[in-house]
Amino acid sequence: MYDLVIIGSGPAGHTAALEGARHKLKTALIERNPGSLGGVCLNEGCIPLKGLLYYSSGGGDYHTIRGDVMQRVAFLRNGLRSRLVSAGVDIIEGDARFTAPHEIEVSGRKITAANFLIAVGSSPKRFFNNPSVFSPEKIFELDDAPKKALIIGGGVIGCEYASFFNNIGVSVDIVEPLPTILFGEDPEIVSTLSREFRKKHIKLFENSTIDGISTDREVEIGSNGEVVREKYDMIFEATGRRPNTGRLGLEAAGIIIDEKGFIKIDNNLETNVKGIYAAGDCVPTPMLAYTASKEASIAVEHIANGSQGRINYANVPKLVFSSPQAGSVGISQAAAVENNIPVKIYRYFFKAIGKAVVEGRDSGLIKLIENKETSVIIGACAAGEEITEIMNELSVIVGAGITTQVLKECVHVHPSYSEIITEALTYGG
Repeated sequence: MYDLVIIGSGPAGHTAALEGARHKLKTALIERNPGSLGGVCLNEGCIPLKGLLYYSSGGGDYHTIRGDVMQRVAFLRNGLRSRLVSAGVDIIEGDARFTAPHEIEVSGRKITAANFLIAVGSSPKRFFNNPSVFSPEKIFELDDAPKKALIIGGGVIGCEYASFFNNIGVSVDIVEPLPTILFGEDPEIVSTLSREFRKKHIKLFENSTIDGISTDREVEIGSNGEVVREKYDMIFEATGRRPNTGRLGLEAAGIIIDEKGFIKIDNNLETNVKGIYAAGDCVPTPMLAYTASKEASIAVEHIANGSQGRINYANVPKLVFSSPQAGSVGISQAAAVENNIPVKIYRYFFKAIGKAVVEGRDSGLIKLIENKETSVIIGACAAGEEITEIMNELSVIVGAGITTQVLKECVHVHPSYSEIITEALTYGG
């Protein structure tokens, strides 16, 4: 009998396994797809897609870029396996299904544990039952890059796909049924990304619908009261993800799920069944790899020593690895106004930042949202070519409740991209 069995080896799963081993728990990790240790994030999501974006930033050949990226992914996957084995984690391959509250079956083998953590992740939503329409992971196994591609969905994945294809010279269109791409994000940030996309000749059909797809990939797009007909070499559907909870036998364990299939959990990531936890994309929290890892850590800490954990999801940064990138953290300006929070907005543009200008990467801006009553920075958003690390810094600022005055007293390296934070506070108010 194990102390902890984890189902799924993605960010939540392998983090939980390593944390379990660190706490001296007898731990097993179940992965149903041989050769896919690390889950979607490592094998066909976060890591390889960001690799494609990075290596294609100056153009290049699809096959060469994909080959280089997947070679590095294999290196990371092998490294993860070595870390788990060295830590004493048992890696078991096969489909897991609950047969009782603390018992699962994997390939005919019964496995019991004092504690389980469900980390089965999610899969792409599919609305188009059409052989001409592919789900996102197809991008890693193309015979050749298309000359013209359609992406259905202007969310995070759609914008990142569009940027990669645009980088390697593919003509790209995005169809988004909502009023804008990245709907719900700060309007200035969305406007910046939309403008830069159009400069790069990425065509945006916003507030539009797919009214038909023929067998030869001619698509009818309903846009602004008109029907536009375009023919594409490839069509990708990037319309969100759904939890992989359907075949786990959760009913045998008595685990409650919501109407969308997400597992209900408390602040410690524990389900309604004592000793069974869930984390990552299969619970109703932001579908982010780093959120999943944090959730897994909280769950294992609760198992190991009973410590109480809690994540303030509003302070978890969001980032789109498009070109330019776009991100946000904390309370948005719209939410602050809606909740009657008096705010002051600090706004500054990368065109005034020396390093961004001299490197030719000066599109975009930053917005800092200050609570006027407390002088605390309660939210921030940015768009630009180099904001990944800036968003990490902004996450600390917002999460720690740092005031404007404290930030103004800090000194940033010059030249750097992140100095835009103190520049905004000094000159952008």
